[in-house]
Amino acid sequence: MKLGETRIALLKFAEAARIYEACNATLHYNSIANAQSLASLLVDLGDMEKAQSMFEEVITMRKTVYGEHCVPVAKTINAYAILLAKHGRMNAALQNYEAAKGTYMAVPTPLIRDPEFDIKCKYDVTLINLNIASIRSKKGDLQEAITCYEEGVDGLRQYETALVELQKDPLRPSDTGKNTAHKHLVAALGRIGSLKLKIGDNTGALGAYTSLLDQVKVDSPSASQTEKAKAHIKCATIYRQQNGPNSHELSVSHLRQALEMYTSIFGPDHKDTAAISSSLRQWLAEDQ
Repeated sequence: MKLGETRIALLKFAEAARIYEACNATLHYNSIANAQSLASLLVDLGDMEKAQSMFEEVITMRKTVYGEHCVPVAKTINAYAILLAKHGRMNAALQNYEAAKGTYMAVPTPLIRDPEFDIKCKYDVTLINLNIASIRSKKGDLQEAITCYEEGVDGLRQYETALVELQKDPLRPSDTGKNTAHKHLVAALGRIGSLKLKIGDNTGALGAYTSLLDQVKVDSPSASQTEKAKAHIKCATIYRQQNGPNSHELSVSHLRQALEMYTSIFGPDHKDTAAISSSLRQWLAEDQ
């Protein structure tokens, strides 16, 4: 949305808010949704002070209508955290992600359970864990970031398993959510491997990268194929630094597979493909 369009929309939402207030309907569902849209626009316009006040007001309204520990409140707090992170307010975003996660976890078990709704809520918590992990990684809190990524990986695997069960219903339409979850899973495993390398845990990193390689199949999305190619390079480097009986063969094998994938994805003339090819020739030459 362009700046001019954003300001026009802001005026319309503000006008709607005044009408709801005049009608004494500020706690109506549409009024709360209108207030949240207004708060989101304020964030986009950079008026963070007013946006924060508005989001806190929306969260309070939702708590008044639905109760403190409920999914609508958790979703609103999470939406606020996403907007804060988008605009670089990482400390505030982290605080709200943690609050959203805590709210989801405190939601009481309903008397009548909806399996699909339950799965989606758990998936929301999983994405929150991944977002918390990303922020903690940027702040240099690597061990906590790894823990959150690992929680996210567990959640994504549970989500994929749950989707398979849901798909067994012949009347249920096909769900494309699995592809998105798969990309998140592959990316998270790559981040775990990278962070474990940074803290000197080469064995743990190798385990994460190996798991990533197992996850990516021939029909996986192109982004996941690229992550797999990079993982082969990481595995090759780790094995290259080891003194195990099969370390050398494994390092060369992984680098060969990386070269094949880079050639397929980026072409033989790409600078990264050429660099991998050069490294492979050098490694083979050193063995002669």
